[in-house]
Amino acid sequence: MKKLGFIIVICALSLTFVLKDKQLISEAVDMNSSAKATILLEAETGKVLYEDNSKQPLPIASMSKLMTQYVVLNAMDNGALTWESTYQPSEYVQQMVQQAGAVKLGLVTGNSYTVEELFIAMTVSSANDAAMALAEMVSGTEEAFVELMNKQANSFGLKETTFYNASGLDGDYVGKEQDETNLSSARDIATIAQQLLAKYPEVLDIASMTDYTTSEGTRLWSTNLMLPGMPQAFPGIDGLKTGYTDQAGSCFVSTGIFDGRRIITVVIDVEAGGNDTTNPRFELTKELIERYVMK
Repeated sequence: MKKLGFIIVICALSLTFVLKDKQLISEAVDMNSSAKATILLEAETGKVLYEDNSKQPLPIASMSKLMTQYVVLNAMDNGALTWESTYQPSEYVQQMVQQAGAVKLGLVTGNSYTVEELFIAMTVSSANDAAMALAEMVSGTEEAFVELMNKQANSFGLKETTFYNASGLDGDYVGKEQDETNLSSARDIATIAQQLLAKYPEVLDIASMTDYTTSEGTRLWSTNLMLPGMPQAFPGIDGLKTGYTDQAGSCFVSTGIFDGRRIITVVIDVEAGGNDTTNPRFELTKELIERYVMK
């Protein structure tokens, strides 16, 4: 009888775990939007609150610019650049400016631009020419800068991350092979965000800007619609970086303070809502925070 009772208890526990697993799967499926990969974690402790397919390397679009920010800020920290350092567009960057469809600041030949303006443009409106310009300022060429990006990724212990450019544009868009496109996993992107915020928390002073005015007098808006006063505003959010390309789909790495904790979320290749590729990534981010942080 004791043996029978033991078997019954084991079966009951097994059924409980099965039901629990099914409940977790059900919760993920119940999301209004879906993504190829997601993760949500506490920035200070690294504790993962939710993840799904978070270790698969995927195209990451402009979330790449988190590493570009980190390397540029390192250069300033080392005294190689200052916010007032100036740049005149190279022929290489000018070719990028001519590309239709790519988000850009619109650098003009003969004009000078400060590191501060380029960094703001890259961070707030995701200007790709600004990212390329900063890469040239740090390393002379974008190729040399990419070596620093990959070296930094290795130092962070990232296993699923490879950079080919500073902007995050798909390889075939910038004249390279299609497979020469920046790749990372949701978990690796969260780690980059963690490291960036830990070493350079001042990046949030720029990442939290809803708009800025260029030196040519043009007002440009943030791509992060979850910031205060923006269409998808969500209390607590103060960064961090959106992304979108044909290969990567719609992406977003967010950060904010909730219940006294800084939270980082990453969503990659979020399913579009009809023709809407912009809002679903913000809606999914909101759902993740409400379900796993503010419960």
